[in-house]
Amino acid sequence: MDRHTPSSQPGASSRQADLFGYRKPRAPRRYLAHMSDVGDHGCIYEQGNTCVALFSCARCGWESGWLERRNKTHVLQGVPCMKCNDQAKGSLAD
Repeated sequence: MDRHTPSSQPGASSRQADLFGYRKPRAPRRYLAHMSDVGDHGCIYEQGNTCVALFSCARCGWESGWLERRNKTHVLQGVPCMKCNDQAKGSLAD
């Protein structure tokens, strides 16, 4: 065997040893619904909002109602999908 491969060294593993002894658990995955339509309904918005957006989830087909958002950047961030995130927690929501 090649002397530079990890398997040629006795006691070597394919994973690096945990140097700090504790690994913070990862947060559960969030599934996001992305915008499908954005517009201005011409009415008075809540303080700080400038547009309305409709969101849909590509994974399950869930569609939100019209939600007021602050700006275009806020719309592009998406919103959590109610169906997918609920099912990920273990509930039986449909």
